[in-house]
Amino acid sequence: MGNVTLKTKFVVLISALVAVSLFANLAWTSMNKRAQMESELREKGEVLAQQMDAMWEFMASNQDRLEQISYTEDGVYQGLHCAIVGRSIGLLFTSQSEYETKFVNFNPRNIGDEPDEFEAAALNAFMDEGRTEYYAMTERDGKEVFRYSAPMRIEENCLDCHGEPKGEIDVTGFPKEGWTIGDVGGAISITMPLDVYMESEQSAIVQDVIFFGGMLAFCLVVVYLALGYLVTRPLNKIQAAVEQIQTGNLDVELAYTESSREMNTLTADFNRMAEELSTIYGNLETQVEDRTAQLARANDVLERQRAQLEEANDRLRGENQYKSDFLAMMSHELRTPLTSILAFAEMLNKENDPKDEKEAETRREIEANSRALLFMINDILEMSRLDAGRIEMNVETVDLGDVAGLVQSVVQPLAKQNGIEFTCDIDADVPLIVADFEKLRHVLENLAGNAVKFTPRGGSVRLAISYHPECDEVWFKVIDTGIGIAKKDQKRIFERFVQVDSSASRRYSGTGLGLALAKEYTEMHEGTLCVESAPGKGSTFTVRIPADPDGSEGARGR
Repeated sequence: MGNVTLKTKFVVLISALVAVSLFANLAWTSMNKRAQMESELREKGEVLAQQMDAMWEFMASNQDRLEQISYTEDGVYQGLHCAIVGRSIGLLFTSQSEYETKFVNFNPRNIGDEPDEFEAAALNAFMDEGRTEYYAMTERDGKEVFRYSAPMRIEENCLDCHGEPKGEIDVTGFPKEGWTIGDVGGAISITMPLDVYMESEQSAIVQDVIFFGGMLAFCLVVVYLALGYLVTRPLNKIQAAVEQIQTGNLDVELAYTESSREMNTLTADFNRMAEELSTIYGNLETQVEDRTAQLARANDVLERQRAQLEEANDRLRGENQYKSDFLAMMSHELRTPLTSILAFAEMLNKENDPKDEKEAETRREIEANSRALLFMINDILEMSRLDAGRIEMNVETVDLGDVAGLVQSVVQPLAKQNGIEFTCDIDADVPLIVADFEKLRHVLENLAGNAVKFTPRGGSVRLAISYHPECDEVWFKVIDTGIGIAKKDQKRIFERFVQVDSSASRRYSGTGLGLALAKEYTEMHEGTLCVESAPGKGSTFTVRIPADPDGSEGARGR
């Protein structure tokens, strides 16, 4: 409906109204004509019945005179009876028309006066309800007719033939009915054909419809022309002006029309809108020019800043490379003498026993501090390699028993030195997995060494390895009875160069890289590293890695 023109909508609406009005007028006219025809026929039936009834009364009132001249010398009645005369008069009344008249009764003396269904209903209405007339439009012999009935009531002069005593033979040779004055002695039945009336009704309806339809058509044309002049024409002008504005012509001004005050108001509003648009557009052009110049200047500034940032980034990349190279070099240079110190310390312990406890304590301190320093140097070296992008995954089939043995050989002496119990448990169903042996060992050494460092003397550290077939993962848990970690610090500890707080930094040595490296290596295995801890209740670090990241089945079994 949104694409249909206003004129078309009004034409359809008015056409629908015309159709509805014609139908309503046809129904109303037909109903009125039928009611009028029924009223006219009822009046005619009533007049005809009154005339026949008057004739009946005349004959009945003069029956005595007729009887005096209607007997033979032998006393036989040969005159005209009132009923016979009345029936004859009725036939005379209708002889020049298509009307039919009858005198009917339930027990007539003449078989021709037997009532039909309509006449029987009329007699019952006269006798039971006391009605004075009975009429309706019905069908007879396939034609629509109007039927009218009026009651015939017994009067004084009717008693000689129809009164008491009942069963006595009257002058006409029929037994008396035993009626009294006021009884219904029968009914006058009149039948009128409707052919002429129906033709007249249809002719009148056709004339009314033609006249009414003509008036409606004339009104439709007038409304259509008025709509085009008063509404459509001004709207078309406004539409044409809007199209000009859309093409960029803002100097549009509509002339006032004589159609209506509303259209003139709309025209004035449109002209004002066009003028405001022209003003705004002019201001926008100026603003756009100013903004374009400002943007050009800003772009120049940004370009210079971008060049400066690029130079700074180049310097930072160079300095970062220097730092990485320096760290790698220093870590390597420091790790070599530390490895020699550890080797000499082990040789010294194997070849010569310490002279006294002081010398034994000194040897243990040398070995423990050398190992701690070696851990820190290894962490720095690994982190520098990660930053430089020189670390790659060396994936192979790994026996976790070997990994656990190496971790235990490195961490056990440090734990023993600090008076901490270190245990390592591996479930029997743990399969061979696909992983980087060295990186996995580094993760577990860092977690276990970190646990030993933050567990007080007399505590315990446990490494537990288990397999979970429901998710096809191997879980590594490092459980300690150390100082614990607060909830707010549990995410920070996996950042580089971060320990829990300053007091911990002073008490416990370290670079703060161990957990960061462990997290990096775990994620390289497509695994996760999390912690559960509370201050004073120890910590549990859990590493979860897929047993076979690529989905191959070659690493199952031991």
